[in-house]
Amino acid sequence: MILVDRTKIITHQILNEATGELEAKDFKEMKQKSKLRGGFMLIYGSYDSALINIISSSVDYQIVTYIRDKFTYSKTEIHLSSQHIAGLFKVSKPKVTRLIKSMVDNDLLMRVDTGIYRLNPFMFIPFRANGSELQEEWKHLIDIKKGQKQ
Repeated sequence: MILVDRTKIITHQILNEATGELEAKDFKEMKQKSKLRGGFMLIYGSYDSALINIISSSVDYQIVTYIRDKFTYSKTEIHLSSQHIAGLFKVSKPKVTRLIKSMVDNDLLMRVDTGIYRLNPFMFIPFRANGSELQEEWKHLIDIKKGQKQ
């Protein structure tokens, strides 16, 4: 959010006590308003390809969209609870667990820790997020994971 200064001139009729006449006097009104900074979310073609492999029903799409929208420019890692999501969408916990696993297998998500996931910035960049910074962090995490496997 950005704060924007706005000013406007307001003219009032003021009584001049010395002369007893009305005179026009200008006053400057200053306001500070908050304004959302412009931006956009960026979706790569590989995101659509991954969705084709992941989604098999409209409920799957709703769950994937719910998970995707939990990521913001300031929230790059989120906790996902299969039980909580299953309760929200009235589906079984194993279904949500399989869906999250499928998102990881198709590189849409990366499992950082137990229940903690990160969205692939080479497929989707949230609104107002710094894409290049997220992509550098993603590459660094991939290198760390490769080092752990060796």
